[in-house]
Amino acid sequence: MFAAAPGPGEAAAAPDPSTPERKDPAEAQRLKALQEQIESLRSRLVAAEAQAGTLLDDLDEMGLRQALLAREAEMLRREIAAAGEAVLAARRDASEAQDRVARAERDLKDWILEMYKTGTPAGFGLLLAGSPAELATAQRSAEALAATEGRRMETLRTERVHLDAALAEKQRQEDRLVSLQGELERKRGELGVAQATKGRMLQDIRTRQESEEQALQGMVQMERDLTALLGRVGDETIPSRGMERFKGLLGWPATGPVALPFGNVKHPKFHTQVPHQGLEIACAPGTEVRALFEGKVVFSDWLRGYGEMIVIDHGGEYLSVYGQLGDRLVAAGREVRQNEAIARSGPEGPWGMTGLYLEIRHHGEPLDPLPWLRQSGRRNAVTEKKK
Repeated sequence: MFAAAPGPGEAAAAPDPSTPERKDPAEAQRLKALQEQIESLRSRLVAAEAQAGTLLDDLDEMGLRQALLAREAEMLRREIAAAGEAVLAARRDASEAQDRVARAERDLKDWILEMYKTGTPAGFGLLLAGSPAELATAQRSAEALAATEGRRMETLRTERVHLDAALAEKQRQEDRLVSLQGELERKRGELGVAQATKGRMLQDIRTRQESEEQALQGMVQMERDLTALLGRVGDETIPSRGMERFKGLLGWPATGPVALPFGNVKHPKFHTQVPHQGLEIACAPGTEVRALFEGKVVFSDWLRGYGEMIVIDHGGEYLSVYGQLGDRLVAAGREVRQNEAIARSGPEGPWGMTGLYLEIRHHGEPLDPLPWLRQSGRRNAVTEKKK
């Protein structure tokens, strides 16, 4: 609703268009985390671009580029949402300022007409005064009328200044919104180019027989890198939380069929037998990923070959690994509950499919995750796989 009309001679209080909007603390924290991820990915991308590499290095570099562009696009979407709210607020302020100017103009016009109708312009009483007392009274009346007129004029001038400021702020916010929307479209175009480039790279790999040995070496090295990382982040002093008692009862971390089982498998793109120490659960990008069991997040970052990855220590030297993520929702050091959402699945990984990569390790040795998961979910997964 509009503000109430000002009384005679009173300037209405108008909002200052230059005052910044107060941001929601949670949204501000989210934007800060996004910015930190963007800076980290940029640094990693610069390092990856400087490294002369294998095909796996090139794929990893392109994956970093996609992750960076996706984060930048998300940041722009959030900024566009905030800019849209700012535009609406600026338009409301401008509309209210226009109403106040119109009211001030009407008030001054009505006052002038009333003075004309009653024949009491300032100074007229002075001409008719017949005694000193009447003269003094007429003088005070003339001064009061002049002051009233001055206040009404000042009110009108003030409201016009507020209106000009509100209109300028509205234009600034609208220009910023258009600029952000254009930047988002540019980022979407760059992301599309990156996805197409990665697709061409993968297609080229399929047709190059000499890449098979290199792919095998790369996959073996990926597994070694992961094992080394888990050896560093795992804490053997953390007591068991009883995860071993829930074997066969754990909920599935993501909804989808098992695309690749545990063990040595033939890589679907490189057509080479490679070690596969976990499960590949096929699901669309953005699918919610949940913690298998309660524990402490000991790693939440990018790892070559696994992309965005989270590792949870469940105590008793049990670790669970979640790879090929799109958006990590928890940071290292965070305690998580069983089935708590910790991430969303990401784009295509090194195995040539979209989905979640899941590992369970005990005393550093990989275990087949399938026997640890609930039988009902396992039947659904097998059924979907056969289809």
